[in-house]
Amino acid sequence: MSSVVFDGEEIPLTVIRSDRRRTVGITVKESGEVILRIPPHISEEEAVSFAQSKAEWIFRHRTKFEMRERVERHYAEGETIPFFGRELSIRRVEGDKVRAEIIGDELRLTGPLGTGADVFCEAVVFLYRREGLKLLRPIVSEVSKAAGVEPPAVRIRKQQRKWGCCTPKNGIILNVRILLAPELVIRYLVVHEIAHIEHRHHQDSFWAEVERLMPEFRDAERMLKEYGWTWVF
Repeated sequence: MSSVVFDGEEIPLTVIRSDRRRTVGITVKESGEVILRIPPHISEEEAVSFAQSKAEWIFRHRTKFEMRERVERHYAEGETIPFFGRELSIRRVEGDKVRAEIIGDELRLTGPLGTGADVFCEAVVFLYRREGLKLLRPIVSEVSKAAGVEPPAVRIRKQQRKWGCCTPKNGIILNVRILLAPELVIRYLVVHEIAHIEHRHHQDSFWAEVERLMPEFRDAERMLKEYGWTWVF
């Protein structure tokens, strides 16, 4: 297996050849795996040499992922959780039935004494999906008008990886986790999926449309890459 070395540490590379690539690409995954993608006209030796020149960058990114502590929510009294760009303070209330509701800047969680975090998590996800749709629809309508397309049907789902997708019938599905993100990021993901209605790819014309609809989209992209891992229930 190919590898690079930095500060005495050998870092393995997973090498993938791609007919679609024009240049060498390096990706550091959250798992710590380093992917080296190579176009047809460049040898593996040349690509590994290029990766070695980026060894410090690779090392820093792997270290950053390794240092991340998993974000865990306990849904305890006084804990905070974001919703559509604002912070909600959790208040626990004892009651017969499990229920989650947003009252002002408070996320009120009602349930029997001893109710576990996993049970409250399900209630909160259900609440966010319902309330999130109400806040997303005006944004979807506004962006659709600017894009010159019919407003798509919107669904919110709990997903592990994809932030969103555009369906074959021009609907859009958004990950419920985006409701934990700042509004700039939420808007960007709406713009991204609506742009896919006319541009079913990630080529230059697609990104030109995204930029037309949202000139500051790169700021949202950076936030998504830097902080997306923290937006969990």
